[in-house]
Order: sequence, then C-alpha cells, then structure tokens
Amino acid sequence: LEKPSESMARLALRIALLAAVVVACTALDRPSGAPKQSAGTYLKQFLKPSKSESPIDAGIVTIPGKAAWALKTTSYFGLWYFFNIFYNVANKKALNALNLPWLQSLVCVAVGIPYILATWQLGVREKPKLTNQQMKELLPIVSLHAAGNVGGNVAFGSGALGFAHVLKSMEPAFTAVFSGLLTGKWQHPFVYATLVPVMGGVAYASASELNFNMLQFVAAMVSNIGFSLRAVIGKQIMSSDAWDRKVTKLDGPNTFGVLQIGSTLVTIPFVLALEGWRALIPNIHPNWKNAIGKLDHAGAMITPGYLWNNLIMSGMAFQLYYEAAFLALDAVSPITHSIGNNIKRIVIVITSVIIFGQKMSTKGMIGSGIALGGVFIYSLVTDYFSKKAKGASK
Repeated sequence: LEKPSESMARLALRIALLAAVVVACTALDRPSGAPKQSAGTYLKQFLKPSKSESPIDAGIVTIPGKAAWALKTTSYFGLWYFFNIFYNVANKKALNALNLPWLQSLVCVAVGIPYILATWQLGVREKPKLTNQQMKELLPIVSLHAAGNVGGNVAFGSGALGFAHVLKSMEPAFTAVFSGLLTGKWQHPFVYATLVPVMGGVAYASASELNFNMLQFVAAMVSNIGFSLRAVIGKQIMSSDAWDRKVTKLDGPNTFGVLQIGSTLVTIPFVLALEGWRALIPNIHPNWKNAIGKLDHAGAMITPGYLWNNLIMSGMAFQLYYEAAFLALDAVSPITHSIGNNIKRIVIVITSVIIFGQKMSTKGMIGSGIALGGVFIYSLVTDYFSKKAKGASK
C-alpha cells in the first residue's frame, strides 16, 4: 500500500505542475534575448530570475529564448505551489495534533534559519549589510511579520484550512486601504470598487459556513492586517536612498531571511508566556504526550516521528515556498504574479477538501468563488490603472 506521505507528495506535485503551467502560459509573450547562451550557463543561472532569456545552444538544437524562459518560470511557480501545498498540509497536521499555534508559528520562522545562514556563509547569496539604525527601523516590520504569521496559524488551526484561505484572500483590501491612509496616495475609485465583491463574498461565505467560528475569523483578519501593514510600511522605509539594494544587499529572499530571523526573536517570548517553556522542547509538553497514540484525519497513528516530521517539514516548506515565490515575482510581471497567487489559494482550498475532507456548503463555495474572483478582478484593475498612471507621467 502507498504511504499517506507518498500519496500526498504525488498529489502536491501534480497540482503544482498543472497550476504552474497555467500561470506561465499567461506570460508567454515575453521577449527573448538576441545572443545565444550555453546549456551550462543556463543551468548555472537557473535560480537567478530574469524577465527574458537568450536562446540556448544545446549543440544539435537551439532552444528558443521564450521556451527557455517558460521552463525556468514554470519551475519557479511549480516549486512555489509544491512547497506551499506541503507547508499547508504539514502545518495543519501539526496544529491538529498538538494545538500549539504559537509553537507552530515559531517553527515557521525558525526552522529555515540554518538554511538562510548557509546561503550567506557559502556565498550562494551576498550577506545583508545593515547599520544599527537600519536594524532599529526594521523592528516594526519584523513585528508585523510575526503578527501576520501567528494570526495565520491560529486561523489555520481553529477551523477548516480552505476557509481560512478564503478569509485571508481579503489581504489586498487591507493593503489598498492602509496604503492610502499611510501614504496619502489613493488609487482610482474603480480599484476600490473591485474590493466590494471580495468583502461581500467573504461575508456571504462566513454567514453560510457550516463550521464558522469567530476565533478563526478574527485571527485571519489579524494576519491580513499584519502582512498588509508589513508591505506598506516596509515599502515606505526601504524606498529611501539609505536602503539602496546595492549597498544593503536586501533583495527579496534576503529581506525575507532577515524578517525570519527577527520574527524568531520576537515570537519566542510569546511562546514562553502563552504556551510555557516546555513548548520550546515540544516532546516534553503535555500536548505532545496527549497526542501520541491517537489517529489523525486519515486514520494514521500519531507517533513522535509523525509529530517531528510535520513540525520540521512545515517550517522548511514555509521557508522554501516563500523563496520560490520571490523567484517567480522577479521573473514575471506583478499582474502575472498576482494571478499566480490567486491560483495558489484555489489550489489550497481544493487540496484541503481532498486531503482533510473539509467540505464547504454550497453557499460557502459561492461566497468563496465571489471573493477569489473579486481578488482576481482587483489585480487586473490595479494593474490597468498603474500602467495608465505611468504612461501619463512620461
């Protein structure tokens, strides 16, 4: 018989590849560079995203630049979805078994730190160069990153995984409003009008959700507020000349690495205060002992290995799916990335139904569809008026 972990891996891989191909195909009109490159050069640069690729001289045949770019971009999106599915499934299993959302939040930010440090130490990425003043300026962003992460884990653990992602689809609405309030730069009224179906869909789905609970709703909103404020305030702080990327070395993955390390330090005191010091040594925590010997959603026996595997796998997958998301962001336009993010949420909703059997009512599915569709329209309208504003400024 096939092990549950193996079947989950196969399912995750199939869904990830299918979704990645769909997203990559939305941007196949990318221009290709003129000069050819060797296959060796292409492989060495595979984890360095670009908006276009030169044709590959493979000896017998020449691979067109568009095909080379599509292969690389599809890989980024495939890895993004694959690790995201693994993170959500392993994360949910650990939350269901242990019911320690603060510990799980710490796992998400801390497990990837050895990987982050290794990429800097081995020269895979340049080490960030920050002054003491810049580190102080990062504190609010780090705190918001931690708050968004904790809110998400409480939401994932307190109800259906798929519905939690529907609630978290409201994040663009919070970002749009906070951006206007904090920067004074408001977008076109049509952009805000597209948020009506998002909020209406979430409200309709919430009212008809069979297992709706207020804790999950509030936690998801805390996560949305934390991550949206992180984006807005982070952009404000890091747009000054003092934060020149060439000096600080803070590209997307490095910025995320710094946030992960900082959030670990911020989260530890809350774990100690709310779940006790034993949560830092989880195998001696009472919840760990109570979980051993029970059956999970699929009828699998919960063992110490089961718990360790899901804790470590969720933390590492969290790190890697964000890494892949940054690679995808640098390879495509913002609108294509936004479409990919919407598809990711749909994939997670479907995955949660298949793996955890967490079904939604018909009205809940209708409301969720309206909300996710609204986010998609919001992305298109935002992109349209952004391009229009840039054209007018030239």
